[in-house]
Amino acid sequence: MRAGPLTADAQRLVIPDARIPSGDACSVLLGGRRIWTVRAPEPGDDGALNLPWPPSLAERLTGRARLAVEHAGREVAAATVAFDDDPSEFALAEPGTGIPQVVNKWGRIARSFEGRDAALIEQVLDEAERLIGVLHRTLGIDLFVTGGTLLGPVRNGRILPHDDDADLAYLSAHTNPSDVALESFRIERTLAEQGYETVRHSSGHLQLLFPGGTVTDRFYLDIFTYFECGGWFYGTFHAREPADTVTLHPLKPLPVNGRMLPGPAEPAQLLAAIYGPSWEVPDPTFSFVTPPAAFRRYYWWLNHFDVDRENWEDHHRVAIEGGAERTPSGLAVAAADQLPPSSTVLDLGCGLGADARHLADRGHRVLAVDYSRPALAWAKEHLADDGLTFERANLTMARHALHLRRRCAELDTTVHVHANHLFNALSPLGWDTTLMLVKHLLAAPGSTAFLEVGVAGTEGSASWVEYRPVDWTRFQEQLHRYSLSAEEQDDDGAGGATSRRVLVRRERA
Repeated sequence: MRAGPLTADAQRLVIPDARIPSGDACSVLLGGRRIWTVRAPEPGDDGALNLPWPPSLAERLTGRARLAVEHAGREVAAATVAFDDDPSEFALAEPGTGIPQVVNKWGRIARSFEGRDAALIEQVLDEAERLIGVLHRTLGIDLFVTGGTLLGPVRNGRILPHDDDADLAYLSAHTNPSDVALESFRIERTLAEQGYETVRHSSGHLQLLFPGGTVTDRFYLDIFTYFECGGWFYGTFHAREPADTVTLHPLKPLPVNGRMLPGPAEPAQLLAAIYGPSWEVPDPTFSFVTPPAAFRRYYWWLNHFDVDRENWEDHHRVAIEGGAERTPSGLAVAAADQLPPSSTVLDLGCGLGADARHLADRGHRVLAVDYSRPALAWAKEHLADDGLTFERANLTMARHALHLRRRCAELDTTVHVHANHLFNALSPLGWDTTLMLVKHLLAAPGSTAFLEVGVAGTEGSASWVEYRPVDWTRFQEQLHRYSLSAEEQDDDGAGGATSRRVLVRRERA
């Protein structure tokens, strides 16, 4: 049977008379490559299936493309479509590398193993084996495969083709969440000593990154902390089941792509806890729905420190590929003029470093920090010099803020602060951590903070918000809470009614 027609634009894909039962999985192919799998909705009154694109994909669609839809292994619709007036061929690929991408189970645009060089999967598993040995040798921590790295091998002995990483976990010896968190930080320190680069998602989730270029990674490994508390098993970040229903130890060997890796004692029990009772049936449309009781505990016990980092990193990769903007903000221009000559400045949330570079060019010594690794890698290569240093810091983490306090103390001088629209991007936890840092730095006589916040309008896209408007009254209240006072500055009309520029000082008793 020949495939029927379809139509598409930048908002949706429409399949006339598709005859795909509602609830069935169907896959969308771009140029013959699967990029998205979704469950069919109820057809409209005209019998057509209307599939809105995921926001993360919709914002990237441009040009022309050959699309096809498959159901039950058969192509049911296909056509060449134009998303807009751009005559070029659309390719869903990673900026900077051209590596093919898909819509993953989180609704984000990401890589997958499918269609990649088989040697890459072997490299991932090589590093997983090495990591298992490192933590057993240094800390007596016994890692085992979990998540997708367990699911595929239990089903057919191989990694899932649509996965993009390797998942490992360990069962904590502790039952108090505070002790569980301290153990995870001890693991992080040990891994740093062993030369690993890590990103912390929460106090129970570490990610190890394996760079593949200036602004990209070849792959990453996840380490999840599992623990028991009050008779319940917790499998970060999602699972919460009665402890007697999930048996992890003693670990037993599991065949994974032709090699043996440690797995849980009862794989079926763990997979049911993670994916639900229907885990044995492949479901390419699966997405995690964390029960509220589990979500509350994970958030308040282990928190979440990695808000929007991956979105910012994607944003910076696109900016770098298109030619990074080097024009400084109005705040940086004003601060450079108002600072005493040869001042030392801490630039918080520096991004690609245009403001930091301007401050340094005006004779100031600058320590610029951000949590976006591609932005920092690019800035170090193109902008850094003796007067401008770039470092990674996550301002939602008190440990990183304390490190910045120590770094600023090592500079042995008054340190001023510069932050352009930082508070529009931070979570409430980030506000508290950052304001505590600013309060400490402004205790030095003569120190000031140059801040600008957006107070109207939202910047971003359908898939994520870069800047949220700040309630001006709340912002002033938060400053006062940390013994800080703000003097509103004239921005020469640059911000109009959309932003406020302030000079912040420490209130004196």
